[in-house]
Amino acid sequence: MEQLTALGTGYAVATKCYTTCFALSCGPEYFMIDTGGGSGVLTNLERAGIGVEQIHHIFLSHCHTDHVMGAVWMIRFIGHSMERGSYQGELHLYCHKDIAEGLLQMCRFMLPPRLLLLFGEKIIFHDLHDGLAFDILGRHTVFFDTHSKKTMQYGVKVTLQNGKSLVYLGDEPYREECAPYAADAHYLMHEALCLESQEEQFHPHRIQHSTVKDAACCAAQLGVQNLILHHTEDHQLPLRKEAYTAEARQYFSGGIYVPDDLDAILL
Repeated sequence: MEQLTALGTGYAVATKCYTTCFALSCGPEYFMIDTGGGSGVLTNLERAGIGVEQIHHIFLSHCHTDHVMGAVWMIRFIGHSMERGSYQGELHLYCHKDIAEGLLQMCRFMLPPRLLLLFGEKIIFHDLHDGLAFDILGRHTVFFDTHSKKTMQYGVKVTLQNGKSLVYLGDEPYREECAPYAADAHYLMHEALCLESQEEQFHPHRIQHSTVKDAACCAAQLGVQNLILHHTEDHQLPLRKEAYTAEARQYFSGGIYVPDDLDAILL
């Protein structure tokens, strides 16, 4: 059975958990959804029992540090593994062209020149546009423009091998233009920065984010079956799962998941 492993669940300045990063399994292989904000991606992959040699496909939703900086570490680690012969095949990165250009620029400054020779040959970028579809690990995968108010951002809809759908909306509130991809999803991944009662503390709407109530109401409106909340504050991490689930339950009757780092959700 396929599962979604939460490698990072926190928002941009989380320090008690890792930032946004997920790995979707397909047999021994994994499709990564964002990479979080630093080298913690390698630590949490190891803690989750996932080897980099099992990852040949990575989606980067947008160019914010807490979603894309981990890609530099992934590229470095995988590049060295390619050189040693312990990593077979190519690494495919799915992202907007601005992210690709930014990553290449960072890699030119930060990585050994010999690793740069891998780009275009064994490390391959795929430039996204709205509605572009790929077959990734045998699953129909569609990338879509989330109509972000801050920066160009993409979401993704994956049709799982059991026919169910998993939709990731990135880290901004749902917008109606995404309805063709998000409506009636079996699993909807929606950011939820904080509880409704914490609005004055975190100001989610001011920075284009949602409360748990917002995400739950969205899930109910879209008729999805399960809601996965992520990209949250970490100030009261031990209480997060219980408190977020309780608030979401007031507005949404389906399945509710509030994963901690390293939690795995069977899909």
